[in-house]
Amino acid sequence: MFSGMTTERVTVSLPSEVKQAAQRVARAAGVPFSAIVNEAVASWLRTRLVDSWLSEYQEEHGVFDEEDLRKLAAESGVPYLPPGGRTAVA
Repeated sequence: MFSGMTTERVTVSLPSEVKQAAQRVARAAGVPFSAIVNEAVASWLRTRLVDSWLSEYQEEHGVFDEEDLRKLAAESGVPYLPPGGRTAVA
């Protein structure tokens, strides 16, 4: 994922259920536990980046409405999941 980057050992505390679930995922995927943790943190960072961009975009252009989100999902080829737990596909 981050080829060419140096690695550094860190210590983190996780709820035991989270650690055990991550260990199961790592075993099933055949990768080290650290790869799962790295992927999770990298995903969280990407989400923060997207959230930041979205906030800036909406400040300049206005908030997306449901129709905008449906169109974006359709253009991206991903399912549209409306708020409130209802399942719909774009």
